Amino acid sequence: MIGLLVLGLLCGELSAATHSVRYFHTGMSSVPGLPEFVIVGYVDGVQFVMYDSDRKVLIPREQWMVDTEGAQFWKRKLSLAQEMEDHFKGYVPIFMSRTNQTLGIHTYQMVVGCDLRNDGAVEGFNQFGWDGQDLISFDKDHMVWVTPMPWAESIKNRWNQHVANKQEWKYFLEEECVQWLRKYLDYGQRELRVVAPTVSFTHLGDTNQLSCLVTGFYPQAIEVTLWRDGVVIDETLSTGILPNHDRTYQIRKWIEFDPEDQAEYSCYMEHIGLEAKVIYDPKSHSQVPVTLGIVFGVIGIIAIAVAVGAVIIYKKKGQVKSNYSPTDTSDETEFSDSPAVS
Repeated sequence: MIGLLVLGLLCGELSAATHSVRYFHTGMSSVPGLPEFVIVGYVDGVQFVMYDSDRKVLIPREQWMVDTEGAQFWKRKLSLAQEMEDHFKGYVPIFMSRTNQTLGIHTYQMVVGCDLRNDGAVEGFNQFGWDGQDLISFDKDHMVWVTPMPWAESIKNRWNQHVANKQEWKYFLEEECVQWLRKYLDYGQRELRVVAPTVSFTHLGDTNQLSCLVTGFYPQAIEVTLWRDGVVIDETLSTGILPNHDRTYQIRKWIEFDPEDQAEYSCYMEHIGLEAKVIYDPKSHSQVPVTLGIVFGVIGIIAIAVAVGAVIIYKKKGQVKSNYSPTDTSDETEFSDSPAVS
């Protein structure tokens, strides 16, 4: 089975793949204020489309997305998204019943996508998770669904009976996914350009503020933290992520500190472009930027409230049980078909 750590998937794309498409699907038990189903799509780590069960429309990040696919295909994709919504909503209560969990928040998730690598090789994958654990994945080389979960064997067997659906998935992962990736890259080249951030870490004038300004980055997904003697400072002030005039973004974080403090202060930032560390020396009132190299997968910090959990699919949860016992149920019959290609 392909490894299910999303962090690993994103790292793989940064280190070995030239370009990539990722679709993250998340169905969850009812939570007030959050949609029960969300799809978020990324090209090269940049979000380009979104769908949720509250609005029930595909939301493109830019018009080029609609122009690339055309009105008819866009309509078809909306229909497929709605089919996937039905599938996920149907299976959440089934899985809760089969795992003897009738209360609490539970997630049923899928990540599907493809990589176009430097040497021209193509790699596609389709994997499902339940409550942070591996559930079912598609082995396209052997044309079978596989699962490590004993309680999911009956569902896997039902999906394996649908030969035509497996053939559609194989074609999508090996051919269609990459065809659309090439189109997205062609039409959306400017919008998808990654710009690395720059950082300035300073003691502001006569004040007791120590400020870290990170600016000029794209996409807007970023994490900035302040540290004192190697320990993260939890209580910081922040402007939040703000737009620049050139379509890049900026964010400033600062703290009140004692200028006589002999500790070493630092500002860390994580971004798909670069990871950098800046050390501020309060004794000499100087700052030294140190470049540390490529960041290892920070797309999971993208701040989309309605997509909570969508990009942390297989993060292990302390409360997840690993010894589920299957529970007999007839509920799965209605939703036994394997999901449609999206």
